[in-house]
Amino acid sequence: MNWIKNLKKSFVEKVKQTFKRERPSRKDQDNSLWINCPGCNQMLLKEDLKRNFNVCKCTHHFDLDPKTRFSEMFFDDGEFEIIECPDWADPDPLNFKIGDKKFIDKYNAYKKKTGQQSAILAAKGTVNGLNIIAFGYNFQHGGAALTQREGEHLIAGIQRALDEKVDAVVSFYQSGGMAVTGNLNSLKNMPVQMMAMKMLKKAGIVTIGICGSKITGGTFCNVYGNDFIFAENPKSENLLFAGKRVSASVNKGHELPQDFGQASSIVDHGMIDGAFESRMEIREKITNLIRVLLKKSEIETKAESTSNVKVDLQSVS
Repeated sequence: MNWIKNLKKSFVEKVKQTFKRERPSRKDQDNSLWINCPGCNQMLLKEDLKRNFNVCKCTHHFDLDPKTRFSEMFFDDGEFEIIECPDWADPDPLNFKIGDKKFIDKYNAYKKKTGQQSAILAAKGTVNGLNIIAFGYNFQHGGAALTQREGEHLIAGIQRALDEKVDAVVSFYQSGGMAVTGNLNSLKNMPVQMMAMKMLKKAGIVTIGICGSKITGGTFCNVYGNDFIFAENPKSENLLFAGKRVSASVNKGHELPQDFGQASSIVDHGMIDGAFESRMEIREKITNLIRVLLKKSEIETKAESTSNVKVDLQSVS
């Protein structure tokens, strides 16, 4: 009766091929007007989502690029000065390649796609009158993996903060960690950044880390160099040093909790200071915190801002 089984198997395979759904490519998904929300499994119009700063009605937070964040929901009047990445900072000192594919070609493609000099957008401006330098990690730039170039960009921003004695440095994290393509050149970012953050503390500059989803590896370690650490929302996920699969393989025989690596869980375990309900709260709440820490009232901040403007105008005249 094997011929019957073979005939049945052949028929099933033909049916599968006939009704097979091709998974849309990444390019098709990017060009589509719609996007599926993993939080509520609803189809959303991208334009509607964009108007709500990439936050679904179910409170799921989609990625938000640093330029949009800085210009539309962080800096006063959407105005800020971009801190340039040093020209000499090399993202590929080892000339890394796999077969015929060069990493530098991929890196340049990321720069073209995001319009950024590196995976990090560094900017200076005022937030509710406070002088702040902010770093935004762009996950569209190769998962915001940190090469030697990103490390030097961060140091340039921190040096600017020290030189100008700003009120605070705020970092919006979302990164896959140190780039493996750079080997030790990438890994050295970890101790260098920790030392730089320590210098900010000695200078009395407040440092605050804001965690979006997807922070792993060395970046997860560097988050803890900040004075205060908050998650963008309670559902921010994959906030862990190693991925869930790696963690599960290490803990064989032990099932990982459902909320493993989720913001609400790491808040409960005391690993970070708290989680905002939404990214819309961040601007007001962190400036209130900074004022308390610096013992500055809103009136004093505005007065300082006004006096600085007058000094600049006098020097010009």
